[in-house]
Amino acid sequence: MGRINTDDRADAASSHSLHSLPDEDDLPPPYTDEPEFDSSPIPAQAREIAPSRSNVPFRPLSVVDSAYAIPGSTGVRSHDARVVSLAPQLSHNAEELFELIRRQLKLPVRPMLHIRGSHTDSSKDDKDKKTNQVVDFEFRLDLAETILTGWEGQPMDINFLELNVIRDDDDALVFRGGRMRSRTYKPRKTVRTPQQSTDSDAALLGPDLEEAHYNDEQAELPAITEPSLRKDLTLWCERYCLDPSPVKSFTIHRELKGFDSTAMRNIFNTHIRELNYRGSIDQGITQAHRTVTIYSPHWINRLRTNNFVWWIVVLLQLWIITWPIIWFMEKRYEIASARWNASLIPEWGNGLVRIFAQGRDESALAEWWAPAVKQAAWTRRSDRDNLLTRLDAERMQGLTTAQIVNTRTQDSAAESERRQRVARGEGGFVDNVVGLARGISEVGQDWRFSTGWGANT
Repeated sequence: MGRINTDDRADAASSHSLHSLPDEDDLPPPYTDEPEFDSSPIPAQAREIAPSRSNVPFRPLSVVDSAYAIPGSTGVRSHDARVVSLAPQLSHNAEELFELIRRQLKLPVRPMLHIRGSHTDSSKDDKDKKTNQVVDFEFRLDLAETILTGWEGQPMDINFLELNVIRDDDDALVFRGGRMRSRTYKPRKTVRTPQQSTDSDAALLGPDLEEAHYNDEQAELPAITEPSLRKDLTLWCERYCLDPSPVKSFTIHRELKGFDSTAMRNIFNTHIRELNYRGSIDQGITQAHRTVTIYSPHWINRLRTNNFVWWIVVLLQLWIITWPIIWFMEKRYEIASARWNASLIPEWGNGLVRIFAQGRDESALAEWWAPAVKQAAWTRRSDRDNLLTRLDAERMQGLTTAQIVNTRTQDSAAESERRQRVARGEGGFVDNVVGLARGISEVGQDWRFSTGWGANT
């Protein structure tokens, strides 16, 4: 969990703020603005550090799935743990690699809360007893927008997002272009490798250096200068692209800190039980889009990223041979990471008080999500890829359990036309049969709530 520290910008040179990676005019933003919704006020003690938003309208940012797609990646889904690319230009063009990594470091890791309800159905066939597990509902909650956004433009932005780029003199044990972790970078003797130097930053950063220095001088708060981060990241991108190794990879990591899902899961259990559900409820938290990996377009890398080949290797136990070969040949670069803090501990506190970006702790956040969770459980959403977002939760705000149970499925165009024909007295036999079936279904919903549902049989 991060700590609020107004002097973070004066810390080690390898730690940088979000604004150390500024957006260019020609780059699309990774987020889109959505309609405003209410947010609980932050604790009074934190107002000295985070001013009130009463004068600045708060518009939460929406995470866009397409922002996580990168050149060479296919079928990127919202719950994927990692994104992989074999695009040749990313292993040979340092500028293009730098822009991609810079943009990806600004995207948050996506906490996914998986909720599943099931029960056991037993039946007897002659002398045998068969038991089947029936899934009553199964869906995911995308929590990124409700716990990892809302701090943008505030003085605490450096605390909620902490970026780290490895430097040659930081003595960190990471992958620096070798097959094992090391504390120093060892360039290959067969190729010219860029090195850190005392030359002007303008030679490395380009024509926007003077403007960056001017913006830093005009800033009210002290800031780590843009050239520092751009130089470190650009240096590693050049080293990777100039590395002649045929099998190599460049990986960035995202991680979530300061979030306790236990309180949310307990509250969701209580709300689902209010629907008179008697089955088993299982919940688990996962972190989607934790890593982004750029592989060189070598045939070994193409095979290792093929799902069919991967399963063949596992089933035939070929990994005993293939894994040592890959380990020996691959040169790994893992020099950049982003740490997203869902909450912060103020320096003036006793460790029990935490600050949240949108002023809601895990319990308050669970209550805010509860109507959408109950509606998804009651309507038996059972697709594993079925995702609930902040917009779904906003639409269900203020609804009670009785309102959710009595809410009928929105009529289709054909059903609305059928009802109009019946109202005009023009309904035929088929219209009456359909209306009777719908009426029985609605009565069944009320009966299900009264007697309970999802129990083992």
